[in-house]
Amino acid sequence: MKGFLLIIFSFLFTINMMSQDIDIYRKGKDDNVKIPNIPLGMSKQEFHLLSTNLRLKDMLYAMVVPGYVHFKAQEKPMGYAILGARAVGFIGLSAVYYSAQINDENWYDINGDPNPDDVITIGNGWEIKKSDVILVTSATLIISTYLFDWIRGENLLHRKQDKIRYKYGIKHELQKAYSYNPSSGILPIASLSIKISSL
Repeated sequence: MKGFLLIIFSFLFTINMMSQDIDIYRKGKDDNVKIPNIPLGMSKQEFHLLSTNLRLKDMLYAMVVPGYVHFKAQEKPMGYAILGARAVGFIGLSAVYYSAQINDENWYDINGDPNPDDVITIGNGWEIKKSDVILVTSATLIISTYLFDWIRGENLLHRKQDKIRYKYGIKHELQKAYSYNPSSGILPIASLSIKISSL
């Protein structure tokens, strides 16, 4: 089991190191040198959200850091909720592991002979170990919070980016419509009319 975990850890570490060079999106050399045209009134938070992208390495970071994608999408309350839920999952796995170590059992052996104190009887004499319920529930919680963080976080980030683009796109079009362009040959004029009435 330890060898298997070591192989998985080595594989994830290698992919994480290589993921710096794997990029699905087209990326120019001078991305960090270009100065963007920032619309008037755009806040630093909106600019940061708009320039945030999710890459392959972020997927791996989200495995290690619970709530990573929600933190990146500036949704801290949900990020902390995911962090707490995944911590509960890891606590459950740790409890099953240490309980098995104390009782000299295999912690991942779901079909093993149950300890009479560790059994729940359901329905017509069907028995299940409490540790198995905790093990499966904890593993499900860890995997589901990771998927929730990635799928909902990415969707949320794209929705926020679309909202910012829409907001400043409308402002840009309004500025263009009401701004004076000297090359158009049209000059703005003002007129004044006076009407005198006789008594």
